[in-house]
Amino acid sequence: MDFGEILTKAWKTIWKHKILWLFGILAGCGAGNAGGGGSGGGTSSIQPATSSGMDNGLDFLAPSAQRAFEEFFNFLGAIPVWVWILVALFFILLMIVMSVLFLMLGTLGTTGVIKGTILADEGTEEGKALSFGEIFKGIKPTYWKVFLLNIGLRFAGFFLVLFLIVPIMFLAVCTCFLGLFLLIPLAWFIDLMVNFTTIAIIEEGKDLFPAIGRAWQVITQNLGNVLLMFLILGIGQLIAGLVIGLPLILVPMPLLINLLATGFRGATAGLVVSGVLFLALIPLVVFLGGVLRAYVLSSWTLTYRRLLQEAELEPTLLPEEEDEDETA
Repeated sequence: MDFGEILTKAWKTIWKHKILWLFGILAGCGAGNAGGGGSGGGTSSIQPATSSGMDNGLDFLAPSAQRAFEEFFNFLGAIPVWVWILVALFFILLMIVMSVLFLMLGTLGTTGVIKGTILADEGTEEGKALSFGEIFKGIKPTYWKVFLLNIGLRFAGFFLVLFLIVPIMFLAVCTCFLGLFLLIPLAWFIDLMVNFTTIAIIEEGKDLFPAIGRAWQVITQNLGNVLLMFLILGIGQLIAGLVIGLPLILVPMPLLINLLATGFRGATAGLVVSGVLFLALIPLVVFLGGVLRAYVLSSWTLTYRRLLQEAELEPTLLPEEEDEDETA
């Protein structure tokens, strides 16, 4: 397999079809969306603050500020427990809804990059870039299959962690973290399976379980090439990610300088500058991260297609594509 051709073609693809950058940014929405609804568990334990307690904890503030904090915490302590329960339930529901929404956007981004790469690899009109509408039309037949795959992975991951967290911790402690290192290759293999299963669904229109079987077939029959590409993309993505995130190191600098200059007595100006710097850099980091994600997904898509070509395995046509061929 020509790794240079794949990596070069992936870059040319996302550079010519810059709409894939947008899909790459959206693909980031589905990464790391583990639901964390347990943040409201201890809210009902708030008690009215005493004057002496406030003085001891906030004696560096002016008396008026201390009184304001004391009144605020007394107000919180007077709220009935059932109100806190409703607030906690509301935020749990909000987090679930937001998680599903972000997962849908992430699925849209991932499928968009993969489908766009397939369309570009099959050939477009000379000089014509793909549009959002073309890609969106192409992913509609397979979008919900990929979404169900991602939902299934979230549930499987949650229950797996829930049942294995104690054995994993015990194994890690007893073997000096050898257990965790043994799990890393397994996590890599699962990541490869997810990528290739998603591509098989979009490329060949397969249902979920046949797509998993196809991903297994392609990986196991081409293990050397797949692992080499995984190392190339993995190391490259790690280095690029560090470079992209490097500007964020500058964010806390104004705050630290302000604290040192004032002897840790004031940090308002530094906090404001750090906040502005953070808001200015975040869009840049998100944008560059999206471009990087689009490149990696495009590279994996081309890798999958080249492996099928080398094995002389023709992709399965989607039903609508078969109808078009028969009509032609």
